[in-house]
Amino acid sequence: MVWSNSNDWDQLQPFWVLGSNSSDDLQYVYNYGTKLYANNGNNGSSMNGYVKGIARGEFKIQFKLGYSWGWSMFYMADQSLVNQSGSSTGPSVAAGTNGLRLMNNNSNNKLMIAKNVNGTVTDIRDSTGVSDSTLITIRRNSSNVVTCKVGSESLLTVGTFTNTFAFGCTIQSPASCELIMAMNINSAPS
Repeated sequence: MVWSNSNDWDQLQPFWVLGSNSSDDLQYVYNYGTKLYANNGNNGSSMNGYVKGIARGEFKIQFKLGYSWGWSMFYMADQSLVNQSGSSTGPSVAAGTNGLRLMNNNSNNKLMIAKNVNGTVTDIRDSTGVSDSTLITIRRNSSNVVTCKVGSESLLTVGTFTNTFAFGCTIQSPASCELIMAMNINSAPS
């Protein structure tokens, strides 16, 4: 898969595009392409995908991370640095990229959120895991400030980024990630 500037990929859409190693009968994409689900036992095959589209400016994306034995991971990374080579470990984020990673599971009972700013990784949350019904929102406003909100908790400021972002998910069986919303926000004079 190659990112392009085509209209098909320019606008964020709440659908998964599958990465490599994501097509056996124990790994599913369902709810009209909005949910990835891997269920091949503890430490079974992983599954990965990309959110369709990229974010050049303001955006809002909402999702629910699975809360089961395996890690459910969602990431935001500079589009130019996302490795889409189809390696056996799935999509990965190159070192030094700006972005955000969220990981949740119940075997460790952890939700971990880390931001990466010019190669410096900082944990901004390492606490009790959240249920798979918890809505997580990542947003960039017109001032390029990126925030993250987990359920009804306080808003976390991630940083100020002008990057073009791509979004993805890698899940370790059993795990899931469900997209609720993914959209670019166009600000125009009224």
